[in-house]
Amino acid sequence: MLVFPLKKEWYEKIKSGEKTIEYREVKPYWETRLKNEFMNRAGALNCPCIFRLGYTKEYMEAQIIGVEIVDGKDTDLRIDKPVYAISFKKGN
Repeated sequence: MLVFPLKKEWYEKIKSGEKTIEYREVKPYWETRLKNEFMNRAGALNCPCIFRLGYTKEYMEAQIIGVEIVDGKDTDLRIDKPVYAISFKKGN
């Protein structure tokens, strides 16, 4: 299961439903984790994940429903590099 530690701003936006895509820079760290998660599930989407408020005990469960690589300039990260756009839907 993937765990995404988040700053309070992004955690609250996900909690309110305002944010439905999490962005992570394309780097070996995330490439390995995403690849392993989907390989363990035979490529199936709807993989469970957890959004954690920093490194506290507060968290939300969600399902990954899509992953694509996009230009980071038009994302929350605002970087001139490719990023993973990880679409999700929150659990209850």
